[in-house]
Amino acid sequence: MPTITNFINHLAIQMALMSDKSLYHGRMGIILALYCYGVTHDNRFVCDYARDVLQTSDDYCDGNIGIENGLAGLGLGFSLLYKAGMFKDNLNDLLFDIDKRIMSVDPRRMEDFSFRKGALGILYYIRTRLSIIDQECISLKNDYLKELEANIQRHFNGGVVQNSLIDSLRPPVWKMKEYLGKDAGIDNGSAYYLIKGSYDKIFSCQ
Repeated sequence: MPTITNFINHLAIQMALMSDKSLYHGRMGIILALYCYGVTHDNRFVCDYARDVLQTSDDYCDGNIGIENGLAGLGLGFSLLYKAGMFKDNLNDLLFDIDKRIMSVDPRRMEDFSFRKGALGILYYIRTRLSIIDQECISLKNDYLKELEANIQRHFNGGVVQNSLIDSLRPPVWKMKEYLGKDAGIDNGSAYYLIKGSYDKIFSCQ
C-alpha cells in the first residue's frame, strides 16, 4: 500500500519533469496543491520544496490568457500562494507582464464566456487579486474590470453564475492509491487529492 510520502514524492518527480506550466494541468497547480497540503499538515519540508520549485522555474509569462491553460491561471496561482503565505513579494511587480498581456485583449470583444477558457475565469482572477487587502492592485486597471464585467453581464442578461477554482476541478475517476502512470495536475490528476482536502481550510476564511 503506497503511503502519502510515496504519493508526494512521485508527484514531485512528475512536476520536475513536466513542461506544462499551467494551473489546471501543469506545474503551477501542483505547486499550489503541495503548498496547501504542507500548510494544513504543518509539513515545512513540503512547503519549502514547493517554494523552491516556484523560485527556480522558468519565465511563466507566455501562452493564452485563460485560467485553465493560460496567464490568468498563472496569475491566480501566484495570488493564491501569496494569500496562503508562501511569499511577500509585490504582486504588482511580479505579475506586471502577465497583467499587461491580459489587458492587451479587449474585454468588450471577448466571445468565450466560460470559466476555464474565457471571460469568467479572467474575472475570477482579477477579483481574487482585488481581495488581497494588504496590497493595492495597480497592475490591473479598474476600467478593464468594469468593461469585462459589463460584457459578461450583457452576455448572461445579468444572471451570472458564480464559479470558483476548487468547484471547477474534475476529480479523477481513479482512486488515490492508483496514482502510478496517471496525470499529475489538480484537474483530473493526482494533485487533485492534495488540493481538495486543503484548499478550503486555507481560503474559506479569507
